[in-house]
Amino acid sequence: MFLGDVPQDEWKGYCNGCELSSIYHDPRWLELIESVYPKLKIHRLVCWDAFDQICWLLPLVEIKPLVKKRPMLISLPFGNYGGIIVPKNKGRKLSENDLMPLVRFFGKNHAFALELREKEDPEYGFYIHDYFKTFEIVFPKEVGELWEKVISGKARNKIRKANRLGVKVVFDHEQALNIFQRLYELNASYHGTPIHHHRWFEKLAFIFSRDTEIVLGQYKGTFIGALLLLHYQGKSFLHLAVTDPKHKMIPVTDKLIWSSFERIIQNGISLNFDFGRTRPEAGKLVFKRKWGGLEQSISYSYLIKPGQKIPRILPENPIYKPAIRVWRHLPMALKRSIGPFFRSRIPT
Repeated sequence: MFLGDVPQDEWKGYCNGCELSSIYHDPRWLELIESVYPKLKIHRLVCWDAFDQICWLLPLVEIKPLVKKRPMLISLPFGNYGGIIVPKNKGRKLSENDLMPLVRFFGKNHAFALELREKEDPEYGFYIHDYFKTFEIVFPKEVGELWEKVISGKARNKIRKANRLGVKVVFDHEQALNIFQRLYELNASYHGTPIHHHRWFEKLAFIFSRDTEIVLGQYKGTFIGALLLLHYQGKSFLHLAVTDPKHKMIPVTDKLIWSSFERIIQNGISLNFDFGRTRPEAGKLVFKRKWGGLEQSISYSYLIKPGQKIPRILPENPIYKPAIRVWRHLPMALKRSIGPFFRSRIPT
């Protein structure tokens, strides 16, 4: 087998003949990363078999995590899913032998780890780590059936509470991107998370203009919550939900999700709704379970250099606790200035 690192134009052509399992596999996701974080090195790997047929593709991005001296290779950063892409006409699952060119590539690369964000359990013989969970809803034909038979009583009560409080949902607002950016910065600041470059969501909405939707939640004339949804090939992805921390007791996210469900079903936008990946935190799991989606573990797979460990680049990692406390108290102007540098080193 032969492994090549191909340019962007060729990559698009190869992807056209493959089954892309999520929007993050779309070639435009790498374009987004390149345009906002040009210092990150991208590999577009293509593997050909002995008959000069494409065996698999793999998008990889080199990211040097915080407190690490060497980078890791990730498919794909800043998104929920990634990993090996196979041609549509591939008649069998990939074997360990099929992935040997990747093992050799990793052995020669200076990265200390390689992470594949596969949604389903792969069979490559790599180390598997089931840390994150995902929830997916298959929509019924009618909104009423979703209300009565799919979502839980807890979800219905939260939606009713939001209605009593007068929470309004706004679609297609002309300033949606600016409002979302403000709420995103407030939300990230509250949680002590470095913010993306200010061009990240602007570029995302531009590059994926037909696939991106921002839904806003308004309370007493003020926008206090928002969803960023990605609609792609019959499936909707919850890419990010943000709220103003000052109004965290108001169930605006519940109202936004339900109104989005109604709109998606009524307009025939998607057949499924994917909540993205979730850390095993009780609060987050309870929130997503109440919507009635199928719960499953996400099987990330890894190659690790000898003497190295899987990096836990997560807020609950004790090593980051002091930095989170400090970050929360920095002025917003400083966070906007230095945040993108740190954010580009956090692949989540």
